Amino acid sequence: MTIETLYANTDFDLKSEIPFDTLNHELDATCCVLHYTQADDGHWHSIVESLQNDETSPRKAEKDILAIIDAIKVLTPTAKAEFNSCYLREFNIGFHCGDTWAYVHTVPPSVVRAVADAGCSIAVTLYPIRNSDGTPKE
Repeated sequence: MTIETLYANTDFDLKSEIPFDTLNHELDATCCVLHYTQADDGHWHSIVESLQNDETSPRKAEKDILAIIDAIKVLTPTAKAEFNSCYLREFNIGFHCGDTWAYVHTVPPSVVRAVADAGCSIAVTLYPIRNSDGTPKE
Protein backbone atom coordinates (compact mmCIF):
# COMPACT_ATOMS: atom_id res chain seq x y z
CA MET A 1 0.00 0.00 0.00
CA THR A 2 1.46 3.37 -1.07
CA ILE A 3 1.05 6.25 1.37
CA GLU A 4 0.97 9.74 -0.08
CA THR A 5 3.13 12.55 1.30
CA LEU A 6 0.98 15.48 2.45
CA TYR A 7 1.30 18.92 3.95
CA ALA A 8 0.17 18.67 7.58
CA ASN A 9 0.20 22.19 9.01
CA THR A 10 2.38 25.13 9.92
CA ASP A 11 3.16 25.81 13.55
CA PHE A 12 4.26 29.30 14.49
CA ASP A 13 6.75 28.74 17.31
CA LEU A 14 7.61 31.51 19.75
CA LYS A 15 10.18 31.48 22.57
CA SER A 16 11.14 34.24 24.96
CA GLU A 17 13.04 34.68 28.20
CA ILE A 18 10.08 36.68 29.54
CA PRO A 19 6.32 36.03 29.53
CA PHE A 20 4.35 37.34 26.54
CA ASP A 21 0.80 37.20 27.85
CA THR A 22 -0.53 40.11 25.78
CA LEU A 23 0.95 38.71 22.57
CA ASN A 24 -0.46 35.28 23.37
CA HIS A 25 -3.91 36.72 24.08
CA GLU A 26 -3.99 38.79 20.88
CA LEU A 27 -2.83 35.90 18.69
CA ASP A 28 -5.44 33.64 20.27
CA ALA A 29 -8.16 36.04 19.11
CA THR A 30 -7.48 35.31 15.42
CA CYS A 31 -5.39 32.13 15.48
CA CYS A 32 -5.31 28.94 17.53
CA VAL A 33 -2.82 28.98 20.41
CA LEU A 34 -2.13 25.30 21.00
CA HIS A 35 0.39 25.75 23.77
CA TYR A 36 1.69 28.60 25.95
CA THR A 37 3.77 27.76 29.00
CA GLN A 38 6.93 28.35 30.92
CA ALA A 39 9.24 25.46 30.13
CA ASP A 40 11.78 23.72 32.36
CA ASP A 41 14.47 26.06 31.02
CA GLY A 42 12.56 29.02 32.54
CA HIS A 43 11.74 30.43 29.10
CA TRP A 44 8.24 30.95 27.72
CA HIS A 45 7.16 28.85 24.74
CA SER A 46 4.11 29.06 22.50
CA ILE A 47 2.82 27.13 19.50
CA VAL A 48 0.26 28.89 17.31
CA GLU A 49 -1.62 27.63 14.26
CA SER A 50 -3.77 29.31 11.66
CA LEU A 51 -7.53 28.97 11.81
CA GLN A 52 -7.63 28.69 8.01
CA ASN A 53 -9.79 25.71 7.20
CA ASP A 54 -11.09 25.88 3.63
CA GLU A 55 -12.66 22.49 3.05
CA THR A 56 -12.93 23.13 -0.71
CA SER A 57 -9.19 23.20 -1.39
CA PRO A 58 -6.18 21.43 0.09
CA ARG A 59 -4.33 23.17 2.91
CA LYS A 60 -1.15 24.95 1.90
CA ALA A 61 1.63 26.45 3.98
CA GLU A 62 1.23 29.71 2.07
CA LYS A 63 -2.30 30.31 3.37
CA ASP A 64 -1.49 29.29 6.93
CA ILE A 65 1.61 31.50 7.08
CA LEU A 66 -0.16 34.54 5.60
CA ALA A 67 -3.06 34.18 8.05
CA ILE A 68 -0.65 34.32 10.98
CA ILE A 69 1.29 37.21 9.44
CA ASP A 70 -2.01 39.09 9.10
CA ALA A 71 -2.52 38.59 12.84
CA ILE A 72 1.01 39.86 13.55
CA LYS A 73 0.40 43.00 11.49
CA VAL A 74 -2.44 44.17 13.74
CA LEU A 75 -0.78 43.60 17.11
CA THR A 76 -1.03 46.40 19.65
CA PRO A 77 2.21 48.17 20.63
CA THR A 78 2.44 46.12 23.85
CA ALA A 79 2.00 42.82 22.00
CA LYS A 80 4.43 43.94 19.28
CA ALA A 81 7.07 44.71 21.93
CA GLU A 82 6.56 41.23 23.39
CA PHE A 83 6.80 39.78 19.86
CA ASN A 84 10.08 41.61 19.29
CA SER A 85 11.45 40.23 22.58
CA CYS A 86 10.97 36.64 21.38
CA TYR A 87 14.31 35.12 20.41
CA LEU A 88 12.50 32.48 18.32
CA ARG A 89 9.80 33.49 15.83
CA GLU A 90 9.60 30.57 13.46
CA PHE A 91 7.12 29.20 10.94
CA ASN A 92 7.60 25.43 11.13
CA ILE A 93 6.07 23.76 8.08
CA GLY A 94 5.13 20.13 8.74
CA PHE A 95 4.68 17.25 6.32
CA HIS A 96 3.43 13.68 6.78
CA CYS A 97 6.09 11.77 4.82
CA GLY A 98 4.76 8.88 2.84
CA ASP A 99 6.10 7.01 -0.14
CA THR A 100 5.87 9.89 -2.62
CA TRP A 101 9.06 10.44 -4.59
CA ALA A 102 10.36 14.03 -4.73
CA TYR A 103 7.36 15.69 -3.10
CA VAL A 104 7.24 19.47 -3.69
CA HIS A 105 5.26 22.03 -1.70
CA THR A 106 6.07 25.52 -2.94
CA VAL A 107 6.17 28.62 -0.77
CA PRO A 108 6.04 31.63 -3.12
CA PRO A 109 8.68 34.37 -2.91
CA SER A 110 6.08 36.88 -1.68
CA VAL A 111 5.39 34.66 1.35
CA VAL A 112 9.10 34.13 2.04
CA ARG A 113 9.52 37.92 1.85
CA ALA A 114 6.58 38.46 4.23
CA VAL A 115 8.14 36.03 6.72
CA ALA A 116 11.47 37.87 6.51
CA ASP A 117 9.77 41.27 6.77
CA ALA A 118 8.05 40.07 9.96
CA GLY A 119 11.47 39.16 11.38
CA CYS A 120 10.73 35.44 11.41
CA SER A 121 12.39 32.27 10.16
CA ILE A 122 11.16 29.15 8.37
CA ALA A 123 11.77 25.54 9.43
CA VAL A 124 10.53 22.21 8.09
CA THR A 125 9.46 19.16 10.11
CA LEU A 126 8.98 15.75 8.50
CA TYR A 127 6.62 13.35 10.29
CA PRO A 128 7.17 9.68 9.40
CA ILE A 129 4.08 7.75 8.32
CA ARG A 130 5.71 4.34 8.73
CA ASN A 131 7.18 2.53 11.73
CA SER A 132 10.82 1.47 11.57
CA ASP A 133 9.73 -1.98 10.34
CA GLY A 134 7.93 -0.41 7.36
CA THR A 135 4.38 -0.88 8.62
CA PRO A 136 2.07 2.16 8.50
CA LYS A 137 1.65 4.12 11.73
CA GLU A 138 -1.85 4.05 13.14
